[in-house]
Amino acid sequence: MAKSNIFTGGGKLYFQKLNADGSYEPIMYFGKTDGISFSTSVEWKEHFDSEGCTQLLDARYPSKKSAEVKFDTSEITLEMQNRAFLGDIISTDQVIATGEAVVVAGNLVKEGSIVDIGYYNATILVVKDVTDTTTYVEGEDYIFDAKSGFITIIPSGDGGDITTGDVLHLTVTAPAITLNTSATMKNSALQGRFIVVTSSQTGNNYKYTFKNVSVTQDGEFLLKGDEIGTLSFSGSAMIDSEDNGVLSDYLDIVGLDSSAC
Repeated sequence: MAKSNIFTGGGKLYFQKLNADGSYEPIMYFGKTDGISFSTSVEWKEHFDSEGCTQLLDARYPSKKSAEVKFDTSEITLEMQNRAFLGDIISTDQVIATGEAVVVAGNLVKEGSIVDIGYYNATILVVKDVTDTTTYVEGEDYIFDAKSGFITIIPSGDGGDITTGDVLHLTVTAPAITLNTSATMKNSALQGRFIVVTSSQTGNNYKYTFKNVSVTQDGEFLLKGDEIGTLSFSGSAMIDSEDNGVLSDYLDIVGLDSSAC
């Protein structure tokens, strides 16, 4: 078996998703990487001539080719988490709300519990009782987190006037914003082309195009901590379905101008 290993060095990583119909989406920026490790192996079938006293090799051909990739990125964003968990980014638009009326049923209200108003980044929130005669006070009767749209009901023992089972009338003003949700595990694999453009001050720079690679997130990662978090990916490079002529089915390397970063 013949083996070889390539390590690209640090640079910018790009990704071009492969669709189910065989077409590719536009190239997108994937993240910074310290480098991609690319390992190849070839298994050979050999046939020896058994005539005479000395066996001679008269035929040799590859029976199996395999290629593996491994890389890390330190850019932890919603898009990166989405790719790690084989998801799709689903975008939804929050329609602008100007004095929108929201009724919170009594079975959703409990002292010390949280009520979701259904709006994000609200700029105005008025909370009243079911008769609209009592206006509750933020900080005394409830705590409002505008970013998430959550109301925490302050217990009566701590001075709050909202009690378990109360029906609440809300008036909400909120902006029109776009919300992105990572719908995890929507896909069976993260598959497509990976392109690395290296950036070295002391060595040569290259553009590496890894063709038809299928990868998954490998291991655990921290969303927040004292150390810089990383996402690790590993996978296999398969034969490219396109007709590349004289180019490789697996990996093409283009030499770039290395005079500057």
